[in-house]
Amino acid sequence: MNPVIGILTCGMKDKQHFVPDSYVTAIRLSGGLPILIPVFPPDWDVTGILSLCDGFLLPGGGDFTPLLFDENPLPGIGETNLELDVFQIHFTEEILKLRKPLLGICRGMQLINLAAGGTIYQDLSLQPGTPFLHTQTSQNRSDVSHQVFIEKESLLHTITGDSLYTNSFHHQSIHLTGENVIACAHTSDGTVEAIELIGHPFAVGVQWHPEAMFFHSSAMRKLFSCFVRKALQLARSPQ
Repeated sequence: MNPVIGILTCGMKDKQHFVPDSYVTAIRLSGGLPILIPVFPPDWDVTGILSLCDGFLLPGGGDFTPLLFDENPLPGIGETNLELDVFQIHFTEEILKLRKPLLGICRGMQLINLAAGGTIYQDLSLQPGTPFLHTQTSQNRSDVSHQVFIEKESLLHTITGDSLYTNSFHHQSIHLTGENVIACAHTSDGTVEAIELIGHPFAVGVQWHPEAMFFHSSAMRKLFSCFVRKALQLARSPQ
């Protein structure tokens, strides 16, 4: 039986929950059974949906409300959604308690870090040094934008090797890492491009969008397949 992978929706627009099909397709073609998880009210018991899923995918999306990590809004921050942020951070905290496989993409990587007690830069202009442009302007989202260097002792390194070329669609970035979170990949300007949780079976966050490169990169397909395979492995393990 295929492992059930819960995909958080990116938010709501005109009272409709939405998530790009590329996430659903990547999970489906990697052997997972994708289901979409909407934004629940704060008082909603999410125990049922947490137990239903064998793994979770946290997708990209908009900016985070700075007050949630004890900061005031600073120049460069974009549109935020407090209801979405509160639900997704709380939900991710519960996922981490269960130690089920977790893959965060772009905003989803930052979400893992916030749920673990870390912080983010509201805009790359606030990051030390001189970051280059991380919001590419190419016509195709599958186009590569820059090189990412992977730490050798990381789980991600076993999947991708020393480095890879990725796309890039973000202007916020990891600042302080949360509890048990390590930065395991960077670009040449020092921007954190991937994180992992120490001692977790599979909790990986990447700043790029592997789902948009799924049909063009074997490394991106391997990332999804390793995630889904770990979810299947743990689902079959005796409790």
